[in-house]
Amino acid sequence: MVRVLVAEDEAFTAIALVDTLERQGHQVRDAADGADAISLLDNFDAQVLVTDLMMPNVDGAALIRHVRARPGAGLPVILITGVPQSKLPEDLSYDAYLGKPVDHAELGRMVAALARRD
Repeated sequence: MVRVLVAEDEAFTAIALVDTLERQGHQVRDAADGADAISLLDNFDAQVLVTDLMMPNVDGAALIRHVRARPGAGLPVILITGVPQSKLPEDLSYDAYLGKPVDHAELGRMVAALARRD
């Protein structure tokens, strides 16, 4: 079991991601945007962060930068977005990329691989 924090503002996508990860046996918490995810990080010892890029309030890029600035900064990040990888900011430090629509089997493989990396 891996503890996964999912930050996704689109309700249908968030439900699908959480459902998929829970069916794979993971403990999942979800956040409606980056601000909610930052709050959850203080109370949920996530092993992997799955985040959308474009969200209201605090977007995925700001969330990733916040995570990387935290002490330890070792939380693996899977970025899910409809933005092509070639168009992402070069300084954005994520560990894995999945385009939308998300391949849920690939997401499961990425979560497992990144959690083992600890």
